[in-house]
Amino acid sequence: MNNKWSTLRRVRDNFSAFFDQSFECELCLEPTNSKIGVCQSCLARLPFPEYTCSRCSEATSTPGICGKCQKQPPSFDYSVCSLNYEHPIQYWIQRCKDRRDHKQIARLANIMTMAAPMLIEEPDIVTCIPTTHQRRIIRGFNLSEELAGHCAKYLGLPFYPQLLKKTRSADKRRRSARERNEQPSGLTFRNTSSAPNLEGRRVLIIDDVMTTGSTLEEAARILKHHGAISVGGWSLARTPKPR
Repeated sequence: MNNKWSTLRRVRDNFSAFFDQSFECELCLEPTNSKIGVCQSCLARLPFPEYTCSRCSEATSTPGICGKCQKQPPSFDYSVCSLNYEHPIQYWIQRCKDRRDHKQIARLANIMTMAAPMLIEEPDIVTCIPTTHQRRIIRGFNLSEELAGHCAKYLGLPFYPQLLKKTRSADKRRRSARERNEQPSGLTFRNTSSAPNLEGRRVLIIDDVMTTGSTLEEAARILKHHGAISVGGWSLARTPKPR
């Protein structure tokens, strides 16, 4: 009896150790049953934005539209971002894309909708910023498309991932804001039989990271040229304004 009890206790202790290790917060290492692997305390400390411009979503000291967007409004009608592009969001995105860590996709998608900001307008359809065929082959996925599918389901809206096509690829992460704005994103409209009629429709574009807004600017111009009356952007994260 004693041997049996001892064996059962060892099994229980081993199971408990495995359970705690499998469900510990990645940031503070405390036990958690969260499906995103982050406890509630660390979740509350993620880099959420405070006041941002309702047009370009850059950080501002007060709510409203920043002076730059008042002087020169962008082609897109609004943009919102769930988080700032800071640790640990920055690390998770880079790990997902550069190391092809597919496990991060579900985490980032869940965090994006958990921190869903208020949309300025109610959209009719959802699309995403595309990637090139070559980059999709290398990574095995397009993070923006994965996030967009999750967000479309969250919003209960139809999702058209192939409204836009990207014909060239360039890594802009190490480029200055001026270089990013001057370099074309290579976006074109994918005019296929399955493409929806955009006349009079409001489109929401999902992206993983918004930096200068140049890609969203070009995408909005294209979609409005094909009939959309409103184009907005929702990104997982927004990079800080260059100092």
